[in-house]
Amino acid sequence: MTCVHCGTPLPPGARRDRRYCDNKCRAWASIAWRQAGVPPPAHWGHPALGSDGLALRAAAACAQQLGEAHGWHRSTHRLVLDGLTVVLDGRPAGERVTLTEVRTQTPRHASSPRVAEVLADLGLLEDDTVPAIRAWIDRRANELPAGFAEAVRAWLLVLLDGDARTRPRSQPTLYVYFGDVRPFLERWSADRGHLREVTADDVETVLDPLRGHQRRNAINALRSLFRFAKKRGFVFTNPTARLKTDRVDPSLLPRPTPRSAWQKIFADR
Repeated sequence: MTCVHCGTPLPPGARRDRRYCDNKCRAWASIAWRQAGVPPPAHWGHPALGSDGLALRAAAACAQQLGEAHGWHRSTHRLVLDGLTVVLDGRPAGERVTLTEVRTQTPRHASSPRVAEVLADLGLLEDDTVPAIRAWIDRRANELPAGFAEAVRAWLLVLLDGDARTRPRSQPTLYVYFGDVRPFLERWSADRGHLREVTADDVETVLDPLRGHQRRNAINALRSLFRFAKKRGFVFTNPTARLKTDRVDPSLLPRPTPRSAWQKIFADR
């Protein structure tokens, strides 16, 4: 690229929309055009705006509209067009782009969240990423022996998503329930090969040292697990069927933990 006014080569790596070697040439060029009565050259336009590919051209127009609506800086707009060019150039119109592709293929200098925003606005974005809570469920279940892992994974997924008869539970509930039953599962797996081998005596043994709200919470979590396991055929009998919980004085209950702190507290449980 060379300066429009004096023809001097522009520095290597200069921006693609740069036309002059410095502001002095810009000023002299403006004076020359006014004196000659010639209109200045049109502003540089990103190649994506005039692309032959329908998908890229539509995305570039959408990015322009979003940029104007949300006040994007012109450099942000240019970088978004760079990212759209990488992920859409040569792609058939209407073909969806996965979020993984956006994150891995978008150049480092471009803004992948903005690129994803444009694609989502056009209905072309497919979120193929695994939510953190599902990754957590897989990771924790895989840490258990095979005879326990399948049932626990299925149980946590039903707690998360719900089913025809169960409403979805909050993520903190999953962390609390699994945190309560995990020590018991690890203890039982030392001499039991499958969840169905756990007996009512085994349950009473692990609950015996607990008192107050700790015992109550553990019973609730174990009931949830074994009721689910019985309904889905992971166990033949429910060893928690006859468990009873004592009423706990509300003044002895722990203060509720802020929702934002649950991830940090139970991430390593």
